[in-house]
Amino acid sequence: MASLGQELKRERELRGISLREIADSTRISLKFLQALEEDRLDVIPGDFFVRAILRAYARSIGIDENQALNKYQEVYTFEEQLQYGESLEQPRPRPKPLSRLFIRKGVWITALALLVIGLGVVLLYYFFFAPENKPPVSSKPPQPVAQFEVPKRYPPLEPVPLVEEIKGLRLEMVFVEETWIHAFADGESVWDGIKNKGESLDIRAEQEVRLSIGNAGGPELTINGQKAKPFGPSGTVLLDIRITPENYLDFLVPEGEKTG
Repeated sequence: MASLGQELKRERELRGISLREIADSTRISLKFLQALEEDRLDVIPGDFFVRAILRAYARSIGIDENQALNKYQEVYTFEEQLQYGESLEQPRPRPKPLSRLFIRKGVWITALALLVIGLGVVLLYYFFFAPENKPPVSSKPPQPVAQFEVPKRYPPLEPVPLVEEIKGLRLEMVFVEETWIHAFADGESVWDGIKNKGESLDIRAEQEVRLSIGNAGGPELTINGQKAKPFGPSGTVLLDIRITPENYLDFLVPEGEKTG
């Protein structure tokens, strides 16, 4: 019986489509597509991204994406059951003999008792036998203390904020969910991989930024210092998003929603 990766590769080759064509159309890294066909799903970071890449792959070669996802779910469930069954067969650790436990407990009690006795001896010596170290009494009269005028304190000057002039496009993303993203700036790939929750990504371009994203609700975005709308709901895969100096205002939050 053919594996999931073998079936996908056979369907792709029957249609005469190369992996490079799929990578160019979906903006998904070629190494992830190769791992999918070779059943090396551990290379792809997480079940969520396996499903997103599998869905985009199936759509690119023209097969039913739900059927491909069901096939993956069968394989995933079988591997979980196999792993769970192996864990049940592992031998349980033998309990340690009670005699060893009592011996170790007795050693600790003895050490603790000796420590308390030693501290008691030190305290007794300090209170009853240690000589008193009193400072010598001076016969000289106290000298007058010189008076100094304290200078007046003035409030610090507030720094003048520096306004950075933004030319072209600047996208700043802070990720609130784990997200796969492939980003291009003026046609050059600047990031291809996973961003975890709490990480950020700063992209600058003169003419155009293009994005393919595996979780549309993953990043919070500002464009040229202004808050932008979410790309879409969590879990949605979006390909070939184009942002230019001419259309970036369409991605911003409307003025009424900002003040509300």
